[in-house]
Amino acid sequence: MERASVIGGTMVSLMVKLSSIAGPRYSLMAGARSDVIFLGAELESIHAFLEKLSGVDGPDPQVRCWMKEVRELAYDVEDCIDEFMHRVDVVHGAVASNHGFSSLRGLVSHATRLVAVAWMHHRLAGELKGLKARAIEVSERRSRYKLGDDIGMLGGSAMATDPRVSVLYADTPDLVGIDRPASEMVNWLTDDVCTLKVLSIIGFGGLGKTTLAMEVYRRVGGQYSCKAFATVSQKLDMKKLFKDLLSQIAQNEVDHMGTWEEGQLIRKLRECLLNKRYFIIIDDVWSKSAWEKVRCALPENNHCSRLLTTTRIDSVAKSCCSHPDDLIYRIEPLKASDSRNLFFKRIFGYEDVCPPQLKEVSDQILKKCCGSPLAIISIASLLASKPVMLKEQWEKVLISIGSALEKNSDLEGMKQILSLSYYDLPYYLKTCLLYLSLYPEDFKIERDSLIQQWIAEGFIGEERGQSVEDVAESYFNELINRSMVQPMDINCDGKAHACRVHDMMLELIISKAIEENFVTLLGGHPVAAKPQGITRRLSIQCDKEITKTKGGMNLLHARSLSLYVQACQLPPLSDFRVLRVLNLEGCLGLCDNHLKDISILFHLKYLSLCRTWISKLPPEIGDLHSLETLDIRDTNIEELPGTIIRIVQLKYILSGGHTWGKIKLPDGIGSMASLRVISGFNICCSSTNAVQELGTLKGLRELTINWTDFSSGDMKRQEAMMNTLGKLGTSNLQSFAICSRNFGSLEFLDSWSPPPNHLQRFRLSAYYFLPRVPRWMASLCNLIHLNINIEKLSNEDIQILQDLPSLLHLDLWLKSPQKEDKIVIHGVGFPYLQELIFSCEGTSLIFEPAALPKLERLQMAVHVKEAKSYGYQFGIEHLRSLKKIYIQLLCAGASALDIEDAEDAIHTIVKFHPGHPRIDIQKCGMDMHLEERNKRQHPEETNVQNMNASKEDMNHANKKRKEYQSSSAQ
Repeated sequence: MERASVIGGTMVSLMVKLSSIAGPRYSLMAGARSDVIFLGAELESIHAFLEKLSGVDGPDPQVRCWMKEVRELAYDVEDCIDEFMHRVDVVHGAVASNHGFSSLRGLVSHATRLVAVAWMHHRLAGELKGLKARAIEVSERRSRYKLGDDIGMLGGSAMATDPRVSVLYADTPDLVGIDRPASEMVNWLTDDVCTLKVLSIIGFGGLGKTTLAMEVYRRVGGQYSCKAFATVSQKLDMKKLFKDLLSQIAQNEVDHMGTWEEGQLIRKLRECLLNKRYFIIIDDVWSKSAWEKVRCALPENNHCSRLLTTTRIDSVAKSCCSHPDDLIYRIEPLKASDSRNLFFKRIFGYEDVCPPQLKEVSDQILKKCCGSPLAIISIASLLASKPVMLKEQWEKVLISIGSALEKNSDLEGMKQILSLSYYDLPYYLKTCLLYLSLYPEDFKIERDSLIQQWIAEGFIGEERGQSVEDVAESYFNELINRSMVQPMDINCDGKAHACRVHDMMLELIISKAIEENFVTLLGGHPVAAKPQGITRRLSIQCDKEITKTKGGMNLLHARSLSLYVQACQLPPLSDFRVLRVLNLEGCLGLCDNHLKDISILFHLKYLSLCRTWISKLPPEIGDLHSLETLDIRDTNIEELPGTIIRIVQLKYILSGGHTWGKIKLPDGIGSMASLRVISGFNICCSSTNAVQELGTLKGLRELTINWTDFSSGDMKRQEAMMNTLGKLGTSNLQSFAICSRNFGSLEFLDSWSPPPNHLQRFRLSAYYFLPRVPRWMASLCNLIHLNINIEKLSNEDIQILQDLPSLLHLDLWLKSPQKEDKIVIHGVGFPYLQELIFSCEGTSLIFEPAALPKLERLQMAVHVKEAKSYGYQFGIEHLRSLKKIYIQLLCAGASALDIEDAEDAIHTIVKFHPGHPRIDIQKCGMDMHLEERNKRQHPEETNVQNMNASKEDMNHANKKRKEYQSSSAQ
């Protein structure tokens, strides 16, 4: 039941606060303490009833009305308690800072505080009496009308979640029903027609248009010198779309286009693509006007370029494919056999497994899903969450589905299917899911940012000794396991570091959230309604809508404010007195003056200024004593105010980006004992005292630093850093990274002692290197992710790396050419390695039989000239688990014929590989292959210039690639 979801989330934090305020610290008057205890007991009883109701869909009007009262009561109780606790804590802090009462002034000040405290207690007592009376009335109304008495224990069941979502979101070879249409499209796209051609995939929501387009992109993207994948969506933002395309096509231009107008972006896109063979996918086109704007930015250049679009609308597809050579591809529902395979694989793990007693009901369920992959996955995920496979449960699901999709294969029928999965969620997951309604359509939602906001809102409590962060991450994984959200950025350990919400699921979530007054949306989505009543969470997704906050909206009780606009206006912070979450990420119009009243947000726990132009934090930020997350990545902030160390509850302080290497650690950071994650600070411009204080932070889990001074004279700072790392290594440091744009040796890291035995991730950006693999790494039994750059690789180095027992990901870059032109990986070692990225000028990898038995993804550079000498035999066929291969062909000094031979040889090896891995080959150092091919096909085009890159250029390209990967992983 959706009502239970909203209130249930609020109850988590409220119960803790009621227990705390009844304790000795706040010394409540007897009557007030009695009322607090009563409210706690009454709300706990309501909380239990909410769990009982959590699985009921379609409650009657009486229950809806009662639940609205409960929701508002819970919110008001929490606001009352928070206000009192804050004011008392402020007085306690003032008393603690008083140096005594020897002076008359001190005595007067102390007496004034006593009066203030007495007034606060008196005010609280009056408010509690009113809240108690409301609680009694709410309980009596439920009894009077016998609300919910006929409801059994139907609540959604918690499921054991596997955080490794890769088992649910398989690689392409394991997807169902996609190979044939993908192959047909690839054949059509890769013909020899020189003119620009457009392919448009059309079909209703949930049929898998985007999945199919992405698979085609994976198969043929490597054949083009420029490629990009971007989404239009219903909210048309052409500047954002063009910036997205440019960020993939011309990465070096990203930092300069923040203020560009639409015309400038179009001109730059045309300039970048004019003489290139490009492949671009525009996903989810909703109107002909949107397509026409996109099309004018993509030039016709007679280089065999291709465009692919997806849409639900027939007229839009026809507009995209207006030329006779273009193609409209109508995606069909899955066949019965493919539907069964997808359904059973999601529930049982295998395509052809189904208990006999469930076969008939499963056929009936699949018939009602009408071949829609989204519907099938949603229902299968619901059934997979049940601890026991009972025929009666499946029959209930069948009845609930009804004939929605049989009668209407579009939105409403699908929403009914998706609603079943929503109603089956436990109450605590419903709250977390509804929170996603704050995000715009097609938004990439970072996992860590999301769970920090959940925690800030009070949705998460500790469970069975787990931290709130661990519990929140398990909720995130459970939403993925239930197919409520789609995972993104899946690491080698199988964990998703981001997610997105399917647009049809988002419409359902928004409709539930608005119905509950859980969120108020201004702009950005057609479901959003006119604001009414008290605003609890506000998401502004259109610049023009900001003016609506200046009148007619009650914002005093808003707990979250999110802006997804570029406006230079901001609602006055004084209107948001109980705000917990302030998310201004990407709000480019934000300026320093907008934060002048930040200190009044004394409940604030989460503040994101990421990707804004803020250049200075006000000293008053030190008054935010509840703040737990401060995100200033990609801002212009170069220095933190000294008051930052007063925020003793701060857990996450994230910096870096535009001001890379400029922000120093604040002196006194050792007093911030709650810190778990620190990123982006420059050790070399920080004081040695601040560096040493880092070592006292026993709770630190992740540390990402910049090191910019490579002079041998800075021994004092190196010693301070190594002393700090030694201390952190004995605590629980799990991730360490050095990221910068400087270049130099970090030889001093070789002396890390004692070694960090809890370390799971170690990363060096591509500009740093070590003379060898540090010997202390041999003891890292928990290391799963290693990015390392070495001067030269010895046999001892290889031995250390291959003996790491938990290593899943290895990114190895060798700075200098090796003595041998081949490095042989033998059939021992690297027992669990799943991903290998390797690059070295003049050196290639050779794999012997039985090497890397678990390797699934391989990325390596191949020098065409050197590889030719040993017949392009790399031993890739010996990597039995391989699923993806990315090859960089370094073409400097090679002829067009040699390049073509190298490509053919690699494709032949992959063709006969037993696992049929996906292959992506990209040529670096020259465009000769494409240009020679064009010469042979079009001899009239004689003005072709072969561009040979120098070895320095190749080195630089590799470094930029690795820097990008490192920053993305961060």
